[in-house]
Amino acid sequence: MHEVIIIGGGPAGLAAAAYAVRKRMDALFISKGLGGRTNRQLTLPWVEDYQVIVGEETIQRFRTQLDYLNFMRVRTLVTGISQIEGGFRVTVAGGKTYDTQTIIFATGAAGEPLGVPGESDYEMKGLCYSAMTYAPLMVDRNVTVIGEEVMALRAVAELSRIATQVTLIARTDGDLDTQVGRRVLAADNVVVKRHAHVVEIKGDDYARAVEIECEGQREELTTDAIFVERRLVPNTQLVKGLVDFDECGFIKIDARNRTSVPGFFAAGDVSSSSAFQVLMGLGDGEKAALSAYDYVIGIDVPEDTPCD
Repeated sequence: MHEVIIIGGGPAGLAAAAYAVRKRMDALFISKGLGGRTNRQLTLPWVEDYQVIVGEETIQRFRTQLDYLNFMRVRTLVTGISQIEGGFRVTVAGGKTYDTQTIIFATGAAGEPLGVPGESDYEMKGLCYSAMTYAPLMVDRNVTVIGEEVMALRAVAELSRIATQVTLIARTDGDLDTQVGRRVLAADNVVVKRHAHVVEIKGDDYARAVEIECEGQREELTTDAIFVERRLVPNTQLVKGLVDFDECGFIKIDARNRTSVPGFFAAGDVSSSSAFQVLMGLGDGEKAALSAYDYVIGIDVPEDTPCD
């Protein structure tokens, strides 16, 4: 039986695996690929590759620590997780199983797509799902944000500081009329299209326009970049019925990345930690690995332990 199995190859999973190696834990790292969403880079007509600091560069040092440890890496998909006496059993594609005392679950999340024509054609070609990552590239640009909840408002707030104009396309009122919504949308360079839904994404080599419909009327909005900021959908199918989730569907964890099931830890985008950036994911993965290590050696730190 392994001491820990890490599931997921994004920043959180990579950092957890690297930390487990440094702790000399009997670890197994199960992931079909490495890097997660950091492997994909938004391309823009006015930006050269050398101008973009991508997540791949940040996590490379973690990957190199694991590249030579082939004995601890399984390059496949996990198909099932169940509790057994003393820990958990992980089943992978092909039916092989691995037993472990603890699990660090770091399978990430994906942006909810619009499901309209042109979206898949221009994904990462002027259109993406993370304004927080690419906002610094939008200086003096005309950009579009699609969404109506807190994620969209956060994107508008960040982009409005550097872009010439930010157009928010909101299908419903969502969080627009909250105190934070009114403050964010009051900026002089923010335009709001309420009760409008996207019909199509248009462009050439890059996304160049958004066609919307509002009150029966269609309108085409030209833009330099499009950010779909609806909500993140966590990859939690494997643990439905095993651990508790928060109201948004993320795995509920405490400050030490512990879930409702002893020995089962979650980190990164799939958890309620809101670690939606590379550096945050790396730190979250290391914290989960430390908690798993403490669990294995028998240290149980209560959530409300006071400082000495």
